[in-house]
Amino acid sequence: MHSESNIDTLIRKLDTASILRQFPECFISDTVVSLDDKEIQSLTGYSSILSLSDTAEDVSLSYEIATRLLEYTEGNCNKVISAADIILSRIGNFPGRSLLRDRYLESNPATISAQLRLECLAREAENTFHLDEKDDKRSTLLTDFQYKFLTSLNEEGSLSVSAPTSAGKSFVLNIDLVRKIKSSTGQCIVYVVPTRALISEVAHRVRTTLRSEGLEDVIVRTAPFPIAKDKIGQAAVYIFTQERLMSFINSQEGEPIITSLIIDEAHEIQNGKRGIILQNAIDISLSRFGDIKVLFASPLIKNPGYFLNLFSRTSNGKYFVEQISPVSQNLILVSEVKGKPKKLDISILTRGEIVPVSTIEAAFKFRGNATSQRANLTLSISNGTESVISFSNNPSQAEKVACRVAELSTEFEPNDEAISFAEFVRREIHPDYPLADCVLKGVAFHYGNMPSLVRSGVENLFKNGSIKIICCTSTLLQGVNLPAKHIVIENPMSGESPMTRADFLNLAGRAGRLLKEFHGNIWCIRPSEWNSECYNGDRLQEINSAISTVMEDGGLAIQKLLSAESSEHTPNDEAEAAFGKIFHDYLIDPQLSFIEGYRSEENSATLDETVNAIKQVEVSLPIQILENNQSLRPDHLQNLFEYLSSQESISELTPLSPYTQGAKARMEEIFLVLATCFEWNLSDPYRGLISYLAYRWVWGIPIGKILADRVEYVQSITPNSSISSTIRGCLSVLEEAVRFRLVKYFSAYIEILKFVAIERGLEEEFETIEPYHIYLEFGSCNRHALNLMALGISRFTALYMESKFDFDQNVEAEEYLKRMSDMNIDAIKMPPLCKKEIIDLLP
Repeated sequence: MHSESNIDTLIRKLDTASILRQFPECFISDTVVSLDDKEIQSLTGYSSILSLSDTAEDVSLSYEIATRLLEYTEGNCNKVISAADIILSRIGNFPGRSLLRDRYLESNPATISAQLRLECLAREAENTFHLDEKDDKRSTLLTDFQYKFLTSLNEEGSLSVSAPTSAGKSFVLNIDLVRKIKSSTGQCIVYVVPTRALISEVAHRVRTTLRSEGLEDVIVRTAPFPIAKDKIGQAAVYIFTQERLMSFINSQEGEPIITSLIIDEAHEIQNGKRGIILQNAIDISLSRFGDIKVLFASPLIKNPGYFLNLFSRTSNGKYFVEQISPVSQNLILVSEVKGKPKKLDISILTRGEIVPVSTIEAAFKFRGNATSQRANLTLSISNGTESVISFSNNPSQAEKVACRVAELSTEFEPNDEAISFAEFVRREIHPDYPLADCVLKGVAFHYGNMPSLVRSGVENLFKNGSIKIICCTSTLLQGVNLPAKHIVIENPMSGESPMTRADFLNLAGRAGRLLKEFHGNIWCIRPSEWNSECYNGDRLQEINSAISTVMEDGGLAIQKLLSAESSEHTPNDEAEAAFGKIFHDYLIDPQLSFIEGYRSEENSATLDETVNAIKQVEVSLPIQILENNQSLRPDHLQNLFEYLSSQESISELTPLSPYTQGAKARMEEIFLVLATCFEWNLSDPYRGLISYLAYRWVWGIPIGKILADRVEYVQSITPNSSISSTIRGCLSVLEEAVRFRLVKYFSAYIEILKFVAIERGLEEEFETIEPYHIYLEFGSCNRHALNLMALGISRFTALYMESKFDFDQNVEAEEYLKRMSDMNIDAIKMPPLCKKEIIDLLP
């Protein structure tokens, strides 16, 4: 057997040989690395020994060696195939073993001794889960992590799990969801995702799972409208963002119920304002709904037990960390060679060490325009056959890279699905929106502000191979399921800040598709010039809540917010949300025992100053209203309350049905009140734009019409303005100003208006107020369209379908499903993409 130093040298040699095989055809390299039979045998034996270890590092290295040997020998060595089959069984990586058998065993049957075959069978038995206790044939093989995860979900009231992006959490959650629903009736399971971009994906996955298990009576909702307890029947599953969860638990339209709470991408609790909103939503849910089951799922964090401590769930809770991924990643470092523009220096970062691989000659110049460089590299790596995600720091950059790839892509032939999607984009978004031309060249861009049906359409084209390249923004970091063989990254940022190590690991985890590849590749362009070395460091990162981060220095941001000069500065949304939470906690606990959790030797004096500043704030609103609107400043809520209380007639400040005369003027008047009370400092033109877009959005004007009118208006003023930039800007205003900020403000406005009405003895008159916060988020005030969107149908399709129904006022959304089941969907005049959305939804 080789010494330790020799085996390390052999492993590096194998790494280099493996990476050389990852190069695209257009990369010309003189480097040749060969392994002889003796070296292959030594590596095989070492991998086998490591597979018996209990440490994650050894098991991961065992997997790396075995799978790299498989790829190096190209399936032509029976001994390697047999050994890898045993090793993958031993470490419980059954997806990897399935890939091995599909790819190599048909032409080269493995020769495994009876003893080792029994070992494999024993491991299979240990990891087999029976989907149906009455049917032994309905079973599935789970990885070690998946089996532990599923067992823990069944046994624990509270569970926090940290695992790699590709560990197969979603598959286990599907199994557990079915198991929960079958165990008892009347359950209400809430599944929380960090962004709206994820809602439709998770809803589709949940519906598909339930349908496959014959659970078609389970209600699945994506809108925060509580279902009456007597109408739930078998179960209800809600898929929400944290904001929609807040709307749900504070709903005035029904009595919300939660029996289980799933927090996916729970590490988002550390990210700014929305992290604080997430924490508030979880806090309120756990306090209002008693002993509910709760799961926190996060990628690669060091301290998953933090969530159980934060929410006081340690007494009936368990946590664990999984570091082993069933798919691994190659971190490939790409740098330029001085004086040789077509040369690229390639290294890999493996086990904390940078290993040179080769200097290659590319078919393009790695100089000049950064967009062209990245586009050329992305196109070369894909080579028309392999899936590539090019990460961009913002939507504009994503579009530019995609458009440049499209210009360079001369041989791509689009299929019927890509052609149909391009036609949809031109007709329903804008004729000059560049996504259509990009898709016809095999590439697309993808960012969070895009309309949901367009975004999911891009995802589907990528997943089914109709396009090979996506230029994507940070939506990947929030859990959008878009794995690819390759990811290309250059100097990644999170907003205005350099990307953190945790975010980089989450992004890199998308490289490598389970059951399709043993390894994924992350191509890091010029890493030595990045603003942070996020590509290097520990795999596990410690998490801390956003509110704790704000309070780390004693709350200076809150003090600044409350100072007399604060109105001169740009609003700090994170500080506002932190102030709202701390003030609410202070009202519940006037003795301030909670504040000690933020105290340290360094911040003690500053913390006392922050507490004194908060104590000076006078608010007379009920604590319930403050709790329901914790992401807003309490003093701003008080401003609104005092303004409404001072009005002689609040009837004149009540939102009108959008279709009635005077509704637009009333909405604009309320908008002005909100902007004043919440100190939303807007220029008159920008406020006019928000108001104009908001009203048309609420009225249900198609997005294509809204965008076309905006483009026409901007070009009438600035003829040479970029159509694409105008569209991105309009979508940004809709998402951030209308669907996020105005939704929060109108929700608070309606609640405080009702409270003032009650104080004046007018509760009956004001019992129902037009729910503009709902209209603004979903983009319609039509009851039929809202019910359709509650089912998870996109706004596009809901607007096409709203005229097809004549239901009474109080019909549940599921009645729309039944009615659509009897319709001839193909005969309805609407885009094929909308028809497909409905057909996929129907039982």
